[in-house]
Amino acid sequence: MGLFGNRWVAVRTESGARADDIDRLDAWFKSHGLKSKVTLEGNDVKRVHVRKNDTARAAELMASFDQER
Repeated sequence: MGLFGNRWVAVRTESGARADDIDRLDAWFKSHGLKSKVTLEGNDVKRVHVRKNDTARAAELMASFDQER
């Protein structure tokens, strides 16, 4: 199985200067009751993962997160 098994999917990946956005997005998800995990790949590539069943909710929250920025 993958890193977290097959229950988790990556919903956004950022690198470089935008990698900090992943931490903010993770906090945004958690403040809205969505379980999420952040992984670091290499030196600066970060991914935020949510459960497969929560991908639709994650998409809604990402849209509102992007509007806030």
